[in-house]
Amino acid sequence: MYVFAMSLNIQSILVPTAIGGGIALVLGLILVAAARIFALPVDEKLETIRAALPGVNCGACGYSGCDAYAMALRDGEPNAAKCPVGGKDTAIELAAILGMNPPSFIPKVAYVHCQGTTDHTKKRYDYQGIISCASAQGLFSGPNSCTFGCMGFGDCVAVCPYDAITVTDGIAHINSERCKACGLCVAACPKELIKIIPRHYNAYTVSCRNKWPGAQTRKNCKVGCIGCSRCYKACPSGAITMDGPLAVIDQNLCTHCNKCLEVCPTHAIQRGLFLGDGPDGKPERSRKPEDPVAPTPALGGTGAS
Repeated sequence: MYVFAMSLNIQSILVPTAIGGGIALVLGLILVAAARIFALPVDEKLETIRAALPGVNCGACGYSGCDAYAMALRDGEPNAAKCPVGGKDTAIELAAILGMNPPSFIPKVAYVHCQGTTDHTKKRYDYQGIISCASAQGLFSGPNSCTFGCMGFGDCVAVCPYDAITVTDGIAHINSERCKACGLCVAACPKELIKIIPRHYNAYTVSCRNKWPGAQTRKNCKVGCIGCSRCYKACPSGAITMDGPLAVIDQNLCTHCNKCLEVCPTHAIQRGLFLGDGPDGKPERSRKPEDPVAPTPALGGTGAS
C-alpha cells in the first residue's frame, strides 16, 4: 500500500513537469523560428564603421554619439576626421573603410581661458553652498572678485573621463597630453571659459573672458584683459579681433610670431598649452626651449598690477 502511494506521488510530480517542459520546448522553437524569419539584415559596413569609433559618445563630432556619427558616415558624411577622441588613427581607419583619401586631421585640445588664480583675484564673499560651479554661479555669479572667471569648484573635473583636469590655486587647468577634446568639460562650465582649440605646443591664447572696462578689470583681476587693443594693433596676420573690451585670437590665423605677447601689459595673453604639474606643483606650459618668450608671471605669481 505504501509503495503504491509513493508511485502515485512521483507520477503527480513527473507528469506536470514533463508537460511544462514540452510546452517550453515548443515555445522556444517558435521563438527561434520567429527570430530567424523576422530578423533584420546586419549592416556590415555600419558595424565596421562603428567598431572603429572609440565609443565615448561625447558628441564632440557634432552628432549625438558614435552610433549617429557612424550612420552619417555610412550615409555619405564626407568628413571622416570629426572624432577628436579617436584622433588621427581613427580618421585614417574610417577613411580606409569608406574608400576616402586620408583626411587632414587637426589635433585639438580643451583650454581654460582664465588665469585668475587666488594670487590674482580675491573673494567677494564666503560661499557656503553646494560645492559646484553651477550652484555657485546662481549666487551673484560666484564668490570671486572676477565674476567672469573660473570658480574652481571642479564641475569640469567631475565630467572628464581622462583625468586631464586639475584645480590648482583656485582655477582649473587642463593637461593637454591627456585631453582628448571630447568637449564634456566645455558643456559643464557655466562660465563658458573652456574652449576647444587646435593642439599646438606654441598656442597663443587670451586667457581671459572678462568684458568689464579696463579699470574695473584691473581692480578685480591682476592679469585680466583690459581691452587696450595693443595686441590687435601689433598682430601682423589679422588673427586678433576685439569683442568689445576683450581681445580674441583666431587660432587658425595665428602665426605664433610673439608680437602680441610682447605688448600685452597685463600678461593676459599666454603661450603654450598646459602639461602636468612641474617640480613646484604648478602646471607647466609646453613650448620649445629655444623659442623666445616675453616676460610673463609665474602661474602663482603676482602679475601686473
